[in-house]
Amino acid sequence: MKKLLKKLNPNSFSQGNLPFLTKYLPFATMGGAAVIILSLAFGWLNVFFGGTITTAGQGFGYFSAPKSYLNLLAHLSPYNTWAYVENFDPHTSYALYLAHPAFSVFVASWFSFFAPWTSYWLFALFSIGVLAYCGYAIAGTTLDPLKKRLSYFLMICTFPAYWILFTGNIHAVFVLGITLIFVGVFYHTYGNDIRKANATLLAGLLITLLTKPVALLMLPVLLLTRETRSAAIKGFAIYVVVSALFIVIPVLNPEGIGLSRLAHIAFDFDFVRQNMNIFQNNLVVNEYMKDNSFHWLNLIAQSDFRYMGNNIFSFPVFLDTIAGSRLPSFIYQFPIFIGVGLSGVIPFMSGRKKRLETCLLLLFAISILYFIGYNTVWEYQFTSLFPVVALLPVLSEKGVFYKRYVPLMFWLGAIVAFPSLFILAHLGHLSEGAVSTISRLDRIVPVYLLFWTMITPIILIAKDLMGNSKQVPEIKFSR
Repeated sequence: MKKLLKKLNPNSFSQGNLPFLTKYLPFATMGGAAVIILSLAFGWLNVFFGGTITTAGQGFGYFSAPKSYLNLLAHLSPYNTWAYVENFDPHTSYALYLAHPAFSVFVASWFSFFAPWTSYWLFALFSIGVLAYCGYAIAGTTLDPLKKRLSYFLMICTFPAYWILFTGNIHAVFVLGITLIFVGVFYHTYGNDIRKANATLLAGLLITLLTKPVALLMLPVLLLTRETRSAAIKGFAIYVVVSALFIVIPVLNPEGIGLSRLAHIAFDFDFVRQNMNIFQNNLVVNEYMKDNSFHWLNLIAQSDFRYMGNNIFSFPVFLDTIAGSRLPSFIYQFPIFIGVGLSGVIPFMSGRKKRLETCLLLLFAISILYFIGYNTVWEYQFTSLFPVVALLPVLSEKGVFYKRYVPLMFWLGAIVAFPSLFILAHLGHLSEGAVSTISRLDRIVPVYLLFWTMITPIILIAKDLMGNSKQVPEIKFSR
């Protein structure tokens, strides 16, 4: 048993300890990628996901993206998803376009001039390439062949990765962005090329922010860490300028409500919640949603709304389903305040290496706050967890101060790579509530525990800085 546990310990992952795995992992990765691609055509893996027993919903998260650019060409809002520009969407747009308006021009436009299903398949291949590049970026942080090959496998051959390709969502680009953020901070910590570290971090910030605004929560950490501050300021400045252009230039915001009206409603949060929530509005896109500001205000609109669909994998929906009632919002917001608030620890840390290690660990924790504090989380979004999982064995070889925590972190994250327990719904006569709870169990619980595992050593550092003499406790994986 001890030998088995030692081999399962990511702290000992190496070519020397696991030669068989090192040799055959590339074949497993190529085989897994082939199965995923073929399953998109033949539906082999659909049985593991709710709502995908038939291919009727394939691509439902995709078609609104290229259509958003076609809307711009027709002088319509990219968010006016149901405007009839041309018959591009086979599903009549199940999913509203919600990404940054710049994504419509910089990325979605590439795929807007093909026939709908051709466009979908091209984007699926593009997304696989993006995930493979994430593996390549992580592989560049280590010299160990096993860790290099494991990074490709974890980025491509997981069930959430299949789901992101099946839905066609743009989330793979977001995953690339946070991967580069992590790798950029890694280079600051262990590399000698500051320009490369800053360029990688800046690229990651821009890709992430100009896709989805979730990475805004990472800015306090990056701004308070002196080594990453310059790239963070540049990235945020470029983001603000580009975002402003997509508000004030009429051709980029063709159905804008005007700056005066926007200024009037932007801080009227009650108005935004009542009028800019797509679910409460029964999928009706009103004039406020057609303004490009909808990309940001939609987060406020959904701040207190919980869509209780079976395909939603958020901690609030999970806990509310178990409780049978709506629980207070502060239960879900508390981890956000803790995670972002711990950014204040970093300026008071004197050792450069430990300070940057803390910065990266806190970025890991903040990247998964989305699953804990936000109400509408889809299963494909768990793909953003795997850059963290892939980097943990690499960080272990660097002797990070939380090395004893790495095995627990790694396996909590790795659980999410496997199919959800939704498959159990086929084995018996379970109620809808039971199916909803069980299918979310091995997604939400591991991630919730992972968050608290990550911030525990940082909390103890904070206590130590305040005069507490406690040392970071060790978790011995082998016992």
